Amino acid sequence: MGLFSRFERVTRPPDGIAPRTPDEVIEALLDLNCPEAPWTIRDGTPDEGADLVADWHCTDPVWRKYFHRVNEDSVLQTRMRLMPDECQVRCLDYQWQLGNSDGDIYTWGRGQFRWVSGSRVIERGPDGKRRIQKTDRYDTADLKNPLRDTVLDMGWSWRARFSKL
Repeated sequence: MGLFSRFERVTRPPDGIAPRTPDEVIEALLDLNCPEAPWTIRDGTPDEGADLVADWHCTDPVWRKYFHRVNEDSVLQTRMRLMPDECQVRCLDYQWQLGNSDGDIYTWGRGQFRWVSGSRVIERGPDGKRRIQKTDRYDTADLKNPLRDTVLDMGWSWRARFSKL
């Protein structure tokens, strides 16, 4: 048992759902891609050590306004590895920030991250009282929840990892 094992979250599928094949799970996860989404789900590379990777478009100018709290040179990823023997998908988030134009990494981290960003405007309501109006809200759970739900619908469990896949 590792140091962070007791903090890992395992979500199990509802009873009565038969586990699907790994290929069906991968296909279902890749089907979450769409042009309007601020992410791309793709096959992982051997260097990444993952079967699938969800890349966040936080540096893309179209999506930049939604990532207020993330540095312009930051990269956000969610990596997933399928464990067919256990019918489980393991998930690990990565974040790193580039330090200069040569692409040297300045800071990095891995674990389970949640990024919520948005802007707030204070305005007066019809009754004359001040209200905080939230606009342009973005939350990484908007992708992580569909990833998890898709895995659970396939009859597999979802394990949020903290140190390695």
